[in-house]
Amino acid sequence: MSKRVKSDLLTIANEEKAKRAAELVIANKEKAKREDELVIAKADKAEREDELVIAKEEKAKRADELIIAEADKAKRADELIIANKELIFQNKEKAKRARELIIANKEKTKRSDELIIANIETAKRSADLVIANVLKAKLAAELVIADVEKAKRADELVIADKEITFQNEEKVKRAAKLVIANVKVTKRAAELVIANVNKAKRSAELIIANKELAFQNEEKSKRADELIIANKELVFQNDEKQKRADELIIANKELAYQNEEKEKRAKELSIANIELAFQNDEKGKRAKELSIANIELAYQNDEKEKRAKELSIANKELQFQNTEKEKRADELLIANKELAYQNEEKGKRADELILINKEQEAFSYSVSHDLRAPLRHINGYVDLLLSRFYDSLPEKGRHYLDNIADSSSNMGTLIDDLLQFSRLGRQEKQLVDLDMNIVVNEVLVPIKHDNPERNIKWHIAKLPHVYGDQALLRLVWTNLISNAVKFTRTREKPIIGINVHDDKDAFIFSIHDNGVGFDMQYAQKLFGVFQRLHPTDEFEGTGIGLANVQNIILRHRGRTWAEAEPDKGATFYFSLPKNKEN
Repeated sequence: MSKRVKSDLLTIANEEKAKRAAELVIANKEKAKREDELVIAKADKAEREDELVIAKEEKAKRADELIIAEADKAKRADELIIANKELIFQNKEKAKRARELIIANKEKTKRSDELIIANIETAKRSADLVIANVLKAKLAAELVIADVEKAKRADELVIADKEITFQNEEKVKRAAKLVIANVKVTKRAAELVIANVNKAKRSAELIIANKELAFQNEEKSKRADELIIANKELVFQNDEKQKRADELIIANKELAYQNEEKEKRAKELSIANIELAFQNDEKGKRAKELSIANIELAYQNDEKEKRAKELSIANKELQFQNTEKEKRADELLIANKELAYQNEEKGKRADELILINKEQEAFSYSVSHDLRAPLRHINGYVDLLLSRFYDSLPEKGRHYLDNIADSSSNMGTLIDDLLQFSRLGRQEKQLVDLDMNIVVNEVLVPIKHDNPERNIKWHIAKLPHVYGDQALLRLVWTNLISNAVKFTRTREKPIIGINVHDDKDAFIFSIHDNGVGFDMQYAQKLFGVFQRLHPTDEFEGTGIGLANVQNIILRHRGRTWAEAEPDKGATFYFSLPKNKEN
């Protein structure tokens, strides 16, 4: 075969290779787009399923609330019926108490009238008694005056008696003198003649004495008459005094009788007052009972109004809940229709995904065979050239062949990584309870064995249990820890830390290193397929590892991100939900 034909064949092969590479790139873009759509569809499906579960729970909750509200409504209705019966009974009791109070008031009014009559009678008796006392006092005063007059007349009579006694004594003395004088006259009869002058004088004196004695007798008669009159007057006064005394005795008896009547009336009045006080107490008790009954009735009316308001509120709330239930039922119907539509869409997407997976499997088969065959030919011809013509080839030719062999090997690695990335998207997850401490320790064993000369300082926190696929999450830790080991290769004292943060609904894992780091303006390229931020001659790799990490974490409903500074190290984060359901 001529060189021209070989050249043409090589050109055709190169064009076919470029065409296949372009188709591969387009297929990769289409695959990435389909995978993004699949992830979005899964996320939408999960979100809709969660919404459906929430809607079902909300519906069950509303149904339970409706049952409780209906039970509460029946309970409130029963309570209202009991309250109405109790209110009717209390109204009857109130009417009964009101009738008793009216009867008590009538009885009290009757007793009050009797007490007023008794008081009037008592007042009348008191007035009579006062009049009797006044009369008694007047009679006592008159009797005192009569006693005073009697004592005065008695004193005057005593004085008159003494004066009459004195006059009688004087009369006796004068009579004695007269007797003596008569004796003397008899004796001096003889001497009378002799003493005519003396006799005349003595006769004159005797006449004067007789006159004086007659005057005194007249005075005595007058005084006797006066004494008789005084005695008669004293007898009359004594009679009057006796009459007054009798009247006073009668008045005293009447007064005593009146006092007895007054005491009887006073006792009756006291009994009436006690009875009135008792009736007033009874009336007060009845009034208090009535007041308490009124307060209780008012309270019960308030309670009835409150129960009525609560029942009205409960009815409104029940009506609102029924309305809400109807709305939720409508929303649930809409959600069910939407879910049915989404299920149809999901079925369509699943069919599309099955077709895509089949196309991807066919593409992977094509990549696995169609791309590997030219690589095998290239490697075979390079090996033949190097084995047969190695000595005849110049140094530069051998260098070109070495570059061709390295590029072919690198291309094979890229194809293997691409196939692995493709298979990860189709691999079914086997979720189990994983101890992340065990997974990390299993990953560290081969990494430490492959780098015995590296004095890496490890800081590993105690890690929690999570739900996930053991093989996939082991691949995540392998890629991230291997990157940390790789990019701290230039450090004399490499430090790698593994930590976790509890963030409410998820665990956030982090892998920190003090390696070369990167510029954050290129951070969006980190998790892309075949994206690299460092040259291959400095740090080996194909740029597929972080893409695999992001794909696996997305399939576990988590997320990935990174923070770094050039020459200051980097920290890679990924989150995993706490609950198996999430």
